[in-house]
Amino acid sequence: MTIILLGIGAVIVAAFGIALLDVTIRRAEVGAALVFLSAVVQAMFIYEVPSVRLGGTRVGVTDLVVVIVLAAATARCLRLRDFSRHLHWLILLATLLLVSLILGIADHGIQTSVGDARQYLFFVGAALYMATFRPTLELYERIGRVWLVMAGLMVLLACARWLQVFAGVDLGVPAERNGVDTATRVLDGPYAFFLAGALLLTVPFWFRHGQARWVRWMGVLLLVVVVVLDRRTVWLALLVGVAVLLLRGRRLGGRAIALVVVASVLTVLAFAGDVLARDQAPAGTVTSTGTLDWRVAGWSDLVTGWSESPVNWLVGIPFGSGFNRVVEGFDVTAHPHNLFIETMIRAGVGGLIALIALTVGLLRRLWRVRVGGAGLFDPGMLAPLLAMQVVWYLTWVPGLEQGVVTGMAVAVAAAKGRAAAARRTRGPTGPPEPSRQDTVGGTEPAEALRRPRVSWEPPPPGPSRDVAVDDARAGSAAGEPD
Repeated sequence: MTIILLGIGAVIVAAFGIALLDVTIRRAEVGAALVFLSAVVQAMFIYEVPSVRLGGTRVGVTDLVVVIVLAAATARCLRLRDFSRHLHWLILLATLLLVSLILGIADHGIQTSVGDARQYLFFVGAALYMATFRPTLELYERIGRVWLVMAGLMVLLACARWLQVFAGVDLGVPAERNGVDTATRVLDGPYAFFLAGALLLTVPFWFRHGQARWVRWMGVLLLVVVVVLDRRTVWLALLVGVAVLLLRGRRLGGRAIALVVVASVLTVLAFAGDVLARDQAPAGTVTSTGTLDWRVAGWSDLVTGWSESPVNWLVGIPFGSGFNRVVEGFDVTAHPHNLFIETMIRAGVGGLIALIALTVGLLRRLWRVRVGGAGLFDPGMLAPLLAMQVVWYLTWVPGLEQGVVTGMAVAVAAAKGRAAAARRTRGPTGPPEPSRQDTVGGTEPAEALRRPRVSWEPPPPGPSRDVAVDDARAGSAAGEPD
């Protein structure tokens, strides 16, 4: 009887997984929601994410999300007839990381290697997935709303932990155990950065009349939580994101500029106080491990060991091998807290170049994409979010949501390239360009971005539901794929 029940349960789970995969392939907001929800689940359970044992390997619910997103990304990529320049860089990074993972599984086993590569699986999987969807204002608006909802759940998690810390109210929520050297730091750095990204989406609504009031109030709440969490690198990254908004003509007004100036002064003071406190802390304590000198010493030791073998330059050191180093006389095995260095160690020089092309290259490509102000997650917000990424990657690992941001940036950059190719083909005296959804990645003014858009899935006998394939055909007809 038990075997029959297990079989029925397996069939139900498989049917649900296939149905979820099908929906994920067709609807980008579903895949993004799964990734955002995984960030909340990991922030809540930390290392005790609900899981089952299969053949001696622990498989958590977030691992199932990785499998679904990767499968959906693969299915969508196989249907593409053309690839943009940045998508090529992303595929190169994915290939080099896959080689490192395969070598790691052969040397260190599945459990250790996959656990070490989990952050890259989320990042690359979500980026490939989102890069295959044509950017539209309606789609990005839905993704922005999903991000804010998940940020609200993260805020509730932080409040539950604060109740236990300051009021002794235990709601059964596991306490944060990593990087907590003050009472208010109840979320680890990547999850505080998750909130900072959602907060940045709300900033333009603070000083604009006629916009959704709930977004402004949500932004105020997120600002308070991000400040109280006391993650200074998050503060710095957020400050850079807001500064990019101002530099790119977001037109937030005098109050916004004054706010940024005050926030800059407070951030500098906070960093100065933090550096002083950490320098005075005993060596080897949690507080002392956050200093820049401590991290630079660890990076130097890791890079020195990595550079000794020419093979490491080519394919890197496989996943699962750890990051053993000696810093200030103490053995350290944690991640190096620098995504660029970690990627170079794991995927070689080629992986580092591909990552830089994705972060810095995309930021440069999207710097001039104008903001239309037509939605919560306007494509023009991608440049500030990418700027935050660059700052964050210097001292931390990426949050799970960063793959979604990177993939959206790849899609907008590709649409921008197709629009430019079409304009060059038409010439200066050609007919006006028709209104298309993929022009959201161009440099149109706000009025153009507010034009009515074609529905996400037009009925037959219109274009294919896989609009990315239609875009590829249009790019080929224009004579230039990107």
